[in-house]
Amino acid sequence: MRAPRETTLWLAWRLVIGRGWRRFTLVALFAVPVLLSAASLQVIGMLNLTGEQKVRSQLGGADLSVTAPGGGQSGPAALPAAPAGAGQVLQGRSSPAFPLVLSGTTQQVGYRETDWSSPLASGLLRTLTGRLPAAADEIVLSRTLAEENHLGPGDTVVFPWAPVSEKDARIVGTVEDPTAYRARFAAGGPGLFARWDDHGHGALLGLATTWLVKTDPATGTELANAARGRRWQVVTRASLSSARTLLDAQPGLLAVPGAAIVLFSAAAAFSLRMRRLNRQLGMLSAVGFSGDRLVRLARTGGAAAVTAGTAAGLVGGVLLGQAARPLVRQAVQRDLGAFSLPFTALGLLALGAVASGVAGIWLPTRAARTSSVRERLTRAPRPAGRSAGRSRRRTVVAVTGALGGLALLFAAAQDAGVVGAVGSVLLVAAALAALPDALHLLARCAARLPLAGRFALRDLDRERRRPVAAIASSALAVVLAVGAATFVASQTERDRTSYVGSRHLDQVEVPLRYTEPSAAVLAAFRGVVGDTVPVEAVQSVVPKGAGPRAEGNRLSVPKAVLRAGPLRPGTVAVVDTEAQFRDLTGRAPTPREWAALTGQRVLVLDPDFPDGFTGATLHGRSRPDDPGPGTPVDTVRSDPVDLTTQSQAVAVTTGAAARAKGFEVFTDGYRATLPATPPADLEQRIGRALEPLGVPTSDLHVERGYRPPLPARWSVMLTIGAAVALLSAMTAVGGAAQELRPRLLLLRVIGFSGGVQRRVLAVQAAVIVGLAMLIGTLGGWLVAGSQLWPQHVPVVLPWPLVLATALGVTALAAAAAAALRPRTGTRLRER
Repeated sequence: MRAPRETTLWLAWRLVIGRGWRRFTLVALFAVPVLLSAASLQVIGMLNLTGEQKVRSQLGGADLSVTAPGGGQSGPAALPAAPAGAGQVLQGRSSPAFPLVLSGTTQQVGYRETDWSSPLASGLLRTLTGRLPAAADEIVLSRTLAEENHLGPGDTVVFPWAPVSEKDARIVGTVEDPTAYRARFAAGGPGLFARWDDHGHGALLGLATTWLVKTDPATGTELANAARGRRWQVVTRASLSSARTLLDAQPGLLAVPGAAIVLFSAAAAFSLRMRRLNRQLGMLSAVGFSGDRLVRLARTGGAAAVTAGTAAGLVGGVLLGQAARPLVRQAVQRDLGAFSLPFTALGLLALGAVASGVAGIWLPTRAARTSSVRERLTRAPRPAGRSAGRSRRRTVVAVTGALGGLALLFAAAQDAGVVGAVGSVLLVAAALAALPDALHLLARCAARLPLAGRFALRDLDRERRRPVAAIASSALAVVLAVGAATFVASQTERDRTSYVGSRHLDQVEVPLRYTEPSAAVLAAFRGVVGDTVPVEAVQSVVPKGAGPRAEGNRLSVPKAVLRAGPLRPGTVAVVDTEAQFRDLTGRAPTPREWAALTGQRVLVLDPDFPDGFTGATLHGRSRPDDPGPGTPVDTVRSDPVDLTTQSQAVAVTTGAAARAKGFEVFTDGYRATLPATPPADLEQRIGRALEPLGVPTSDLHVERGYRPPLPARWSVMLTIGAAVALLSAMTAVGGAAQELRPRLLLLRVIGFSGGVQRRVLAVQAAVIVGLAMLIGTLGGWLVAGSQLWPQHVPVVLPWPLVLATALGVTALAAAAAAALRPRTGTRLRER
């Protein structure tokens, strides 16, 4: 005979949890959210490189690196401190934007150069084909750069600024940076840049000199301190190894959503499970089980199911994450971190899931003691005050909603983000608390629907706990996803609208850095953008007889500077026609402005410039400490112009006025204003037309507006939130199909076909997921708004995309529910 404790465990496992498919679905209900979170932890963990990988990719075989700006002839030639016996030192050069002619067009790519045969450079690059460069005329390309331009070993690349006899470099291989995602760079052999350098463009390349040093700790510390004293960048093994990742800093980032889903899943599952076990619990009561013992039995079964599901989810998540490793490697195209288990994050996930699951089953399992034996065995209705409970619930909904609304209003008025968050949560809670009334209202409105719709809605109203818990669990995930999407979209829109471009939106500018203005360049430019698109010359005032400061660079000509009292000193643009004025400012000149320009006056664009100011002068030097003699000019304040116009020049005048004051007009380039959004390949098309005329593609400027990248943290939250939302919806649909089986069997007995049963399940799934999407979308919008309104950031959400996604998920859930119809034919034959 079994001991009492053994009997309790046996009954909990066999009776409360169930057998066969019912046991599997109950355990899976807890396992799947944990599995998803654990797998996400594995993927994020493998995206974070280990300390040794970071050291190897940045320092190679060295102990520290020192980087100083400048790498040409005027760049630093030696380390700040190199005492005797300092060890091995390897010098290299790098540039983030280096022009190379690839496939006939000039492109800006990253550039690296050092002695790649040195042991200190080991691990910086990984050879894919060919070999690393060893001579001053050899170069390798990154895999991404080589694939984009269909280049490989044996081909050549050209540096456009090199002397004619030294322009070409032979490709000897393709490589990859083990830690960079789709990097576009070239790596030259030792001495390649010295061979290319024409001593006139070094300042334009943003070159930096880097020394890799392998030395003893004391000398390394001395060297690092001396370099920091010069404000040079120092990277050491310790600084790379100690860098913390997002997962290290916030180990609960993925544990919280997973635990929350387990909480709602447990409440939903055991609320319904206790109702389904009425008859079995009545039998146990009849043979002497007390109410407290039944509660312990139910809670023991629930705790066992939660624990088993959590353990299975952890193991499955780790295995799934590692199985996805080749796919992740192919997607990111770089090395992944070594296999490691994030024990802290996994431990938090396990503890949170078990605690949430136990908390979720605690209240529903109290139903094990609330009914008598007669009520359980005969299913006699309890004389409970249902109307009183409904009245209390409505009171709670009204009070909670009112408090949430007041909190949001207070937060918006007082810029209190915390209070706003509390208010939005209260409103979401009020909406969830009102779900039983919403289901009841839908059931009352179902009289005119077909049979499947009436049956589905009235069954949801009859068994409210199951759909309410399912809607709540799915709505939470949708709140997370929509809240993150709203926050990101709003911040992105704010950055986009506040962005001040160097040109107006949809303008294309061709700077004439290396070639003189000509009809050939203008005709080639017009041939690409179209003859109907206005193309104007971009002109400015320069001192008479001024030449370029840098050899070969026309745009290094010093510009004339306007100085006028409180006005910020700046350059003066030249407009000789109304079309040029419109091209510069984005609007037509007013009669007052055009009268001032034709009267050979200077039109100041600063809105704070005092009108009627006298004493303005135009200088040929830009040095603030020595502006040189100035030429008096008459000034007039312009009507308001946008910030983009103000960023290009501080004033405007005509060419005739500039020449009358002893200055010259300089043509910087040509600019076109397109009537629509520029095509994605516009730069390449213009480059192919202008490269033969001396205009590199890398100099072209197409103003497309600012598109800030999506922060990685919010990308993770969006992905996980969307996945959990879909997972919760499918779990709710699967549970609904199984629990509806007895009533579907009744429909089959009285003659209704399987199609009616499928439609019943589809309608119920659509209602559950649709309400979850509605509450989650509005709740996420409110949660994000509560944090954005105090910052005076407009709340923006791509509603068409959100609505399309919500409708798509709802339709998918309905289709899946119809496909998950339980087999009632076999059960009918058994009976």
